[in-house]
Amino acid sequence: MPIPAFIREQPQALDACLTAARAFAASPAIDGIALVGSGSSFNAITVARPRFVAARRGPVTLHEPEDFIAELADATTRPLVVVLSQSGASTTSIAAAQAALAAGLRTVAITASPQAALGGVGAELLHMPVGEEPVGPKTKGFLGSMAMLLAMAETLGAPASPLISGADLAPLIEAGRETAEALVPSLRQVDQIVVAGRRANYGVALEASLKITEMAGLPTCGLPTEELLHGRLHGLTDRSVAFLLAEGAAELAEARRVEQVMAARGCRIVVVDAAAGLPSPWTVLGLVVPFQWLAVRLAEDRGLVPQTMRHGALSAELAIKTDARP
Repeated sequence: MPIPAFIREQPQALDACLTAARAFAASPAIDGIALVGSGSSFNAITVARPRFVAARRGPVTLHEPEDFIAELADATTRPLVVVLSQSGASTTSIAAAQAALAAGLRTVAITASPQAALGGVGAELLHMPVGEEPVGPKTKGFLGSMAMLLAMAETLGAPASPLISGADLAPLIEAGRETAEALVPSLRQVDQIVVAGRRANYGVALEASLKITEMAGLPTCGLPTEELLHGRLHGLTDRSVAFLLAEGAAELAEARRVEQVMAARGCRIVVVDAAAGLPSPWTVLGLVVPFQWLAVRLAEDRGLVPQTMRHGALSAELAIKTDARP
C-alpha cells in the first residue's frame, strides 16, 4: 500500500490509539519519567515531553536507547521508563527495555507490533493499534505515537485537554495535501530544507525533516528555534528554505522578524502558524500532516517512489532491527 493511503488512514488510527491509551494505569508514586526511543519514535517523545513535564511527576528526560543504557548505572532516581518503538523491532530499544527491567524499574513498552521482539521482553505492553504500515517512513505510526503519549501524560496528571477524535483530524488531511502540493513547484531547485520549532513543535520539526529526507532524499534538518537563530541561518542560500513553526503571538512576531531579516539577504523563510487546526496540545497532530504530504510529493516530483527511499531498506545491513522490516 502506498504512503498516501497510510496518511489518509490517520483519523481512524487516532481514534483507535486514544481508546487504547486508556489501558495505561498511572503509578501512585514515581520518581520522574524517562522517555526512550530512536528515529521517528524519538521525535514523538520529543513532542510529548512538555505534557509529561506538565504532569508534575518529577524530572522528565529524553534518551536515545543506547544513551539510556550507558547512563542507567549512574542514575540517582527511579523513574517510570517508557520505551517507544513503532515496529517493536529496534534492537537498541529492546535492549533499553531489558536494561530498565533488570534495574527493577517500572517499564512500559509501546509498539504497533506486540508480536515483535519488544513485546516479549516482559515490560508492561501498550499496543498502538494503527494497523499495518510495512514501510520505512512511518506516518500513521508517528501520529499514533504522539496520540498515545499525550494521552498517557494526561493520565499521569497533565491538565485535562479538550476531547478530540478522528473526525476533527479528517478535514486536515486533504487540506494538508493541498498546502504541500502548492509548495512543490517552488522547491524544485532547493538545496536544503530546515524545519525549526520550540518545545513540542521541535519534535514535529525533527519528524518533518526526517520524512523529507527519507522519502525525497533531500538534505534536511530539524532544529530548535533558538539553535536556528544562533548561527544556523548562515547556512541558508537563495535556494534554501527554512520552515519556522511558531505558536502564539510572541513566537509569530519573532518568526516574522526572522522572515524579514533573511528576505533582505535573499533567503526564504516560511512561517507556519503551529496553533492553527486542532486545540492544544493536539495541534501537533495536524501540524505534521502537511509535511508528510510534502515529503511524498517532493519525492514523486523528483521521480522517486516515497516508500522505497533513495538507498532502499538499510535496516538489515545496519543491524538496527531484529527482522527484515525497512
